[in-house]
Order: sequence, then structure tokens, then C-alpha cells
Amino acid sequence: MPIAPPQESFLDQAPIDLMELYGRMRTLTDQAGFESTLPAIWQCSDESQSIKKALLGYVYNCPTFNLGRIGALLDPSRLVTAAHHGKDVVVLGGSHIGAKEADGIGYIERVNGALAPCCGMLARVMDEYLRVYRRATQLIKIFRGAEGFNVEIPYKYLFEKPVSDTVKIVINLDGLIDGSSIGEGTLGKIYRVNPGLIEKYPEFIETLLEIPQPIGVLLTPELFSFRKILDHESHEPKTMLEVSVFDFLPEVVASDFPHKRLCNINTWRQFHQIASFVTDNFDGVDVNIFVLAGLTIDHTIRHNSFIPQFGFWMERGRALEARYFGPEEINNLLAEQQAYTPPVTFLEYAGL
Repeated sequence: MPIAPPQESFLDQAPIDLMELYGRMRTLTDQAGFESTLPAIWQCSDESQSIKKALLGYVYNCPTFNLGRIGALLDPSRLVTAAHHGKDVVVLGGSHIGAKEADGIGYIERVNGALAPCCGMLARVMDEYLRVYRRATQLIKIFRGAEGFNVEIPYKYLFEKPVSDTVKIVINLDGLIDGSSIGEGTLGKIYRVNPGLIEKYPEFIETLLEIPQPIGVLLTPELFSFRKILDHESHEPKTMLEVSVFDFLPEVVASDFPHKRLCNINTWRQFHQIASFVTDNFDGVDVNIFVLAGLTIDHTIRHNSFIPQFGFWMERGRALEARYFGPEEINNLLAEQQAYTPPVTFLEYAGL
């Protein structure tokens, strides 16, 4: 059983305008005694993230160092190099998602006018799993029988299949059914519904008629898992992301907004990767490091806002005394700060 990521409602904090966010970060780090601060960022290699990166450098009066790859994959080893380019380091990172939501996917309008999934890489990671799951929610049927509630499970979900490089869904029969088969259906076998499921979703169950209907949202993450051969040694970004989030994909596809849930889980995974690297492998004597992770909302390819979700703060290289901040804590910490205003315009910062 994988460690459960934070609940979506816990991560769904209020978005903040970028300049206000960066100004509060600058005030926080200035008051904490950060000096010659190098801003660094890990984010997706998407054109919609470029202005966000430039503005962080503007507020800290230093061009931003890159720690990330496509899909907001983090390369924590780059932090060692970054530490040699400044005395202290501020890191911002996380996944991004298009503000226009449709069928659980976030979209953004590209410069050519086309609407496209954003983050497109994470959408591609999720796509096959989401299609397999949604097909199962339609093919597995539930209905009111003569002596209670029944479920018809197609044979394709009853026969065990070998693991391959394509996604397979495995139904947790113990959680879905009660006892042995009581009959044959048109596509598979009929079983009594597990009493625990009836008890857990009484409102849905009471709407059932004798005509079988898709099980739909009752196929919750506890009732299935995925199987697929994955290359854990691969350095290809899509595969690396897939390996990182694989254990959490049942929860992702069953979410009302699966794309956003995947973005949040990816941010959570990458944040703890950089925090672990700093505390276990980073040899930065007397270095201050502040990490802010969260979800970027892409309203357009030029305009973003940011939802702070996690924070990490190490003072003077003292890894054992590092502080971690959850969603509410990091938002409260930022809210206490006055927003710093750069003394020069953006063009002056850029030397123009």
C-alpha cells in the first residue's frame, strides 16, 4: 500500500498573483538573512512557464537557474551547481495546469489558437490509464435483483492476463462482490454486491432498477489497481513520470478532476525528492535554502497564478533542523509577509 498523498481539498488553496507571491517570498528570505540569493526553478519546459521564470529573476535581481525538465521533472543534483552561483538559494517549483477545464482535463489556448491539454506531458501519462478505467466503469453493470443488488462483471475483468507494456486494470473482487457467482450475464458473470459497498453508497444503490446500468463512480480506487511493465531505469521523461506516480494512478483516474489530481501528486512527489536531497546529500555549509512548491494555473500562455502547497526551509546548512510546511502552514507564512517591490522596472532589470 503506497503512502497516501494529501487530500485534494487540503491542496486546493487560493491562487496568488505571481508578483505578489514573489514579493512575499523576497520579504521572507530577506528578513531571514538570505544574501546574494540565487533564484532557481523546476517546472515544465512549456512556453506558458517562461514569463513566470523571468519574473522570479526580476524580483530577486538575478536570472533564474533551471532545475527542471519537461513535465516538471526535477533534477536535484543541479542544486549543487546552483549553490556555487550564489550564497543562498530560493527554489520555486511544481506542475502546471490549464485554467480551462473540460472532462477532467485542463486546457490552454496556444499561440496558434488551438486549445491543448496543459500540462500536455502529464495528460499523456494519464491518458491510457484514464481510458482503461472509464471503459471499466461503463462495462461493469450494477442492478437490482430479485433478492438484493447484483453486479455483472465481464469475463475480460475476470480472467487473469499477463503483465505487458500496455495498461491492464485488475478488479478487486473481494471488495466488489459477495461470494460466488449466482448466474451468467450477456458479457460475464453475475454476483451479489458486497454489503459494504451497499452500506457505503446507499443513495446511489437506492436509485438502481432491474435494468443493469454502468457502475460508474462506484468503481472507486479501493476496487481496482493497474498492471503494466515499466522501465524503472529509463531516463525518458514520460517513463520517469509514469514510474513516479504509478502507485497513485487509481486515485487519479477516479478523481472528478483527474488531470489536476495528477499535477498535484507530481508536485508532492518532486517536492519531497528535493527536500530529501537537501537533507541527505547536499553539502552546503552555511547555505540558506527555501523551497516553495505548488501548482501553477495557466490562464493564458502569458498569465499565470500560483497555489502554494508545500514549503521547506533550511537555515545555514543545518539539515537536521530543517522545517517543513504543509499547505495551510505555507500559505499562512506567506500571508504574514509584506510584498517586496523591486526598485527598478523589468526593463531596467533586463539591462534595456
